[in-house]
Amino acid sequence: MSKSVRVRPLIVGVFLGMGLWMAVSGSGPAGAQAPSASSIRVGILREQDRVPITSDRPIAVVSGSLRSALAPGAYEFTPSDRGIDVSTGGRLNSIVRLTPARDARLLVGIRPYRGTIELRRTPGGRLTVINELDLEEYLYGVLKMEVDPAWPAEALKAQAVAARTLALYSLNRYAGEGYDVRATTDTQVYGGVVAEDPRTTAAVNETRGIVMTAAGRPVFSAFHSDSGGHTENSELVWGGRYPYLQGVPDPYSPAVAWTLRLDIPALEDLLRHAGRVRSALSAIEVGNVSPSGRVLTVRITTTAGPVDVKGTDLRTMLGAGRMKSTLFALRTIPGDPVIYEFAGRGNGHGVGMSQWGARGQALQGKAYPEILRFYYTGVSIETR
Repeated sequence: MSKSVRVRPLIVGVFLGMGLWMAVSGSGPAGAQAPSASSIRVGILREQDRVPITSDRPIAVVSGSLRSALAPGAYEFTPSDRGIDVSTGGRLNSIVRLTPARDARLLVGIRPYRGTIELRRTPGGRLTVINELDLEEYLYGVLKMEVDPAWPAEALKAQAVAARTLALYSLNRYAGEGYDVRATTDTQVYGGVVAEDPRTTAAVNETRGIVMTAAGRPVFSAFHSDSGGHTENSELVWGGRYPYLQGVPDPYSPAVAWTLRLDIPALEDLLRHAGRVRSALSAIEVGNVSPSGRVLTVRITTTAGPVDVKGTDLRTMLGAGRMKSTLFALRTIPGDPVIYEFAGRGNGHGVGMSQWGARGQALQGKAYPEILRFYYTGVSIETR
């Protein structure tokens, strides 16, 4: 994290021109502050050809040795051969930090964000956009994207602790790209200010600083939508064993049923597109199944021979939005062409906390620490 830097007076008209830059001195726009030890860096956009940024208040600008400010307005940043160009006609180096005046928000496109926006020119000649902000304020923009704010308060608190723990566990995961976490399901979904809700914000505030640990460190607090009635061991899904991510019977999850039907041509096309088969498909059948009932492997028979595929890989190939989990049975429906029916339960990878299960427990009066200990075996819950 960078330290605060005193803004020096600049003759910016010669440096950047166009009359939209403000010569500044002292501490710059009110509220332009350095990141704190509790901040997190979120990759919100990657490999962009242009980034529009708007503010109705002055914007503090730091780029290399430049310390200046932009007047209120709308600007477009684009990558150049030597750095980053601004629609004012100015050129900055390959890393630009933009901080709004106190209590103001920067809009990236039409979406407002708390904290600082950093632009980085990538090796591919495009821009990555990073939002650096306080960890707790980051969680304000996460919870509503993961759960319904109308759910019981204890379920929201359980999600807040799980999300906070996952964020801390994930620090520096994408250090090579300049940030800690992504704003997608690669980490957990983050939507900025528009994703905030008073109910989920209250859940964050009421659990402020509380995390789950094992051996004194934040745990990999994986979570998913609906366990289908039983959560799964981490090693059976991802290969790595975490002692606190072990499957448990889950009567609190709704185990919503789903069905996916694909005929042989459609299935073959999806598998070809994924690069797993190159010849005609003649059959598909379930191979190994975990103790919870999840499909670990499937055997795909083609004219060139059989191909074994992991159940998790098959879900990715067919689309996680359609094949909602690997907890399914497979049957063949005769016809011309033959149709394969995947009949399953639940939604998600099945490891760690079931969000719908947490809701079910909260409706039965269970408090968030009890909910968390049910899904994360042997963890400690502490304040940091």
